Amino acid sequence: MSRKLIALFTVALLLLAALPAQAQEPAICGTPQVYTLWGGKTINAGSVTVSNDETNLYVKYETTGGWYLKEVHLYVLDYEPMVRLTPGGAPYKSGDIAYTTSYTFTVPLGDIECGTTLWLQAHASVAMLDGEGNEIQGETAYGGDITDPPQGSWYGNIRYVVQCCEEEPCFEFMDETAWAAGTRYVTRGNWATFTPYVPGSTVNLYAGQTMLAGTVYFSAPVDGWVTITITLTPPWEFAPVSENIKVQDYEFAPSGNPSPGLFAWKTTAPPATITVPLNNFYGVHADVGYWVEVECPVE
Repeated sequence: MSRKLIALFTVALLLLAALPAQAQEPAICGTPQVYTLWGGKTINAGSVTVSNDETNLYVKYETTGGWYLKEVHLYVLDYEPMVRLTPGGAPYKSGDIAYTTSYTFTVPLGDIECGTTLWLQAHASVAMLDGEGNEIQGETAYGGDITDPPQGSWYGNIRYVVQCCEEEPCFEFMDETAWAAGTRYVTRGNWATFTPYVPGSTVNLYAGQTMLAGTVYFSAPVDGWVTITITLTPPWEFAPVSENIKVQDYEFAPSGNPSPGLFAWKTTAPPATITVPLNNFYGVHADVGYWVEVECPVE
């Protein structure tokens, strides 16, 4: 890249330069870098915070200690400036913003990649006001490291490395069938189980026959009804489908392969409770699973 202002990539980029801060903060990459805003070389007048997302650089001026911004100017360069650059010639400028305490430039990154070092000269005119709003002190201010050369005006530079954005991981839900522990419906093939009813008892909930996924609690009967509560153990979750809990009550111990889709009592968890008629046996079926990180598909 030639030694030129990154701001001058295109006319369109210039038109987008001085956008005020929006109500919703951007989802930035990495950690914002905060630099002191020095007024008159030695006065801490606030801060300059630099951050970026995948498309823009954000430079936020904020004053403290009773200081106010009158106007701000910004250079964004691909080399370290060794002199004070003319503030009025900066490609990013606020115009008259007196008297505010915060202002943000949004600078399009264009084809600048993360890991690139940028140099900023973040200039501000700041002022102190009296109780009636009259300006009683004004200073030139710069963010970052201050340089006071033997000849020429003092200035400040900010060195900023464009931060990389972490890609959002991809996850897949691994679904399993789960049953309250008990006796198998059939001795071969289908491993589904039904549970003899014991008031106030708790049994394990098994997924995929052998994986402990949680517990199932059977309440004491109330007016001929029993409340069944399923509690899952992390990382297990209920599958994001309707009617993920299905229950069938039996007077006598059942036999033959069950068909959960035909069970009489169904609900969608959460909440993971269901009230069913009092009976001697229950088949308690749940659709559960857990999330695993997988390789993201190529777009």
